[in-house]
Amino acid sequence: MRPRVTIVGGGLAGASLACALETLDLDITVLEATPLEQNDQPSFDERTIALTFSSRCVLEGIAIWPEIAMEAGPIHRIHISNRGHAGFTRLDRDLIGTDALGYVVPTRILGQALTERLRQSARIDYRCPAQANRTDPDPNGAVIQVDVSGEKIASSLVVLADGGRSPLAQLAGLKVQEKQYSQEALVGIVGVDRDHDATAYERFTRHGPLALLPLDPRRFALAWTLPQAQAREMLTLSEEAFLEALQETFGDRVGFFDRCDRLQTYPLRRAELENAVGERLVALGNAAHIVHPVAGQGFNLGLRDVAHLAEELSRGLGEEQDIGSPEILDRYAQSRQRQAKRVLRFTDGLLQIFANEYAGLSMGRNIALNLLEAIPPAKRVLLKRTAGLSGTLPRLARGLPPGTGL
Repeated sequence: MRPRVTIVGGGLAGASLACALETLDLDITVLEATPLEQNDQPSFDERTIALTFSSRCVLEGIAIWPEIAMEAGPIHRIHISNRGHAGFTRLDRDLIGTDALGYVVPTRILGQALTERLRQSARIDYRCPAQANRTDPDPNGAVIQVDVSGEKIASSLVVLADGGRSPLAQLAGLKVQEKQYSQEALVGIVGVDRDHDATAYERFTRHGPLALLPLDPRRFALAWTLPQAQAREMLTLSEEAFLEALQETFGDRVGFFDRCDRLQTYPLRRAELENAVGERLVALGNAAHIVHPVAGQGFNLGLRDVAHLAEELSRGLGEEQDIGSPEILDRYAQSRQRQAKRVLRFTDGLLQIFANEYAGLSMGRNIALNLLEAIPPAKRVLLKRTAGLSGTLPRLARGLPPGTGL
């Protein structure tokens, strides 16, 4: 009898994990609470995701990349600047020898591709809508029971991928550390009057970072961090008034903004489970950690969770281990929590340095940006880290399906 993995949550992270495990000798069940026809499924909203090159490799490894490649806008270079000051740096794909530094993909496109894969797979028991109410480890420790409207699903391992504030994580006693930023992200699509040449822009303003991510030649995905009241006020402006405010804040480096669409806001916070594993249970993606979008690491961090967990489960199966054993889960948790903490510290550090208007800090960050611009090896190290290409990479992060071999 094959061991069963039950994944609670069929959004981007949960669906990606199910696809990653499809080639392993496992039974896979995915439980998604939100009906497909509803518009409040986060994987189907109008936001965009900036995928790192490593995330592209993971999506290649699970055979999803060909389904979304035509909708993915490549990022060939990134221009980072400090609004109103002289400091800037430019990062180019040539520094790390990849086709692109990353790609901009609508979450709706990626969500639909993953969901269709779950629906069509003969290896995945995809249940939607299906609400997991609780998990109960078996008294003898051999399995964990997942209660779904009175039905019990016996599993060797339960994976929580049900988003931030996961109710099952709370029921399992997984403690969370949380920080509210008192900010909201204003996101949408904006048009300009000239081609962007596959360049992304990150501009640090006195209220917070403003990012423009390239879509087709004259459109950007906008991600603008603002104080909560100001972000919501922006939504009440006419298109002309909004574009004027955006132009005044960003400047004319990309030309003139001439249209906007699909504007919405969502609150920003940081959250991290103190320990992402329990008895035959592991949390990943937003269920394990939520980061500020300033460095574009949110879903990318979740895909790295997927790649590492698939690697550990594949290794455990190869060694005929119990895939829900503390040895496997602790090994996974130790490697992932170190990286998650690094990303959380990095994003918090960026916010503290670049959203502070003290004169000394302002001068220091301008010097830092200009020094980075003058030292290509430092740029290369930064790019490899943020692209997920540093250190020992699991098979999926190299574009290979999980399994035996190098």
